[in-house]
Amino acid sequence: MSELSAGQSQVRLTMMSEEDFAAFLRKSIPEYAYDQMRAGNWTASEAVGKARAEFQQMLPNGPETPNAGLRSVLDEAGQKIGMVWYYIDPSRTRKTAFLIDFFIFPEKRGQGYEAAALALFEEEARNQGVERVELQIFAHKDEEIELYRQNAYLDTSIILAKDLGQAGQV
Repeated sequence: MSELSAGQSQVRLTMMSEEDFAAFLRKSIPEYAYDQMRAGNWTASEAVGKARAEFQQMLPNGPETPNAGLRSVLDEAGQKIGMVWYYIDPSRTRKTAFLIDFFIFPEKRGQGYEAAALALFEEEARNQGVERVELQIFAHKDEEIELYRQNAYLDTSIILAKDLGQAGQV
């Protein structure tokens, strides 16, 4: 178990239990489906099914999936306050971790836990030989984008999209 203090906020990362993993899926799958719909990538009728399928593909063995890090974030009192999911890509020349999902529960945000948990995740990744962290974030998540920028993450690519509608429409 790793522990880090940042300012007044002390956090620990622990391996995600099966119970925590189930809670993580209950929260993250519908949110991911919504984000994909809001981005215009999926329709409402297909979103949850596609999200569930993607999670199953990326985490076939749940918390035991090779190269996946699923962590619960605990505060100084040992209460769960968030979760982290990352994947270390063994095929990259430069060892890279993809931060797939990271969140602190709403009632604990803005107290320094976000920065402390990110720093602890980065320390854990560095200890596994990771040289770079990458993530993708939906453009409508302004608060999250700002959080990453405040923690020295840089924009490295931007995906733009335009719905064209039906042929013959202007």
